[in-house]
Amino acid sequence: MRTYQCKIRPNLVSWSIWAVLGFALLLSYRSSGATSNVWPAVFGFTNPLLIAILAYWRGERKKPNALELLCVCIGAVSIILWWFVRNDKYLSQYALYIALIADACAAIPTIVFVWKTPHGDRPFAWVLFAIGYGLVLFAIEEHTFVNYILPTYMTLGSAFVAFPLILHRLRNKVPLSQWV
Repeated sequence: MRTYQCKIRPNLVSWSIWAVLGFALLLSYRSSGATSNVWPAVFGFTNPLLIAILAYWRGERKKPNALELLCVCIGAVSIILWWFVRNDKYLSQYALYIALIADACAAIPTIVFVWKTPHGDRPFAWVLFAIGYGLVLFAIEEHTFVNYILPTYMTLGSAFVAFPLILHRLRNKVPLSQWV
């Protein structure tokens, strides 16, 4: 909503990469045997896709840097790897891990942005992401590493982005209306 209102300006490249990688994660997550809690992977694809579309529509365009292009390449590799190993539950896990590494790299521009300009984003959505993905951890029925890796990563990653945004608002006594 805040992207639509132009109150925040998400990094289009990061969010586009997250959409592509979210698709790779969705494909590899299910194939790797994580079936009981596929919803984090579904929303890990659809949410960034919607934000990227809104950011593009609102005019947020910039040329990707070398790190962002590397993330796209790693994401493409994870999708290609998934395609070849999608029928092997054990090997599909590696496509998932590669996609997670690429996703973490794609987070770097956003993390740098929120540390440099914490007034440029708002913490509410990031905190909700962290809480939502954290709650998914309690819904896991089959206790395997592959079932825990995505919701754990998403919880920690969202919290890491939210932290400087919250810290800035607390230090500067920013009104709650500027948190959402």
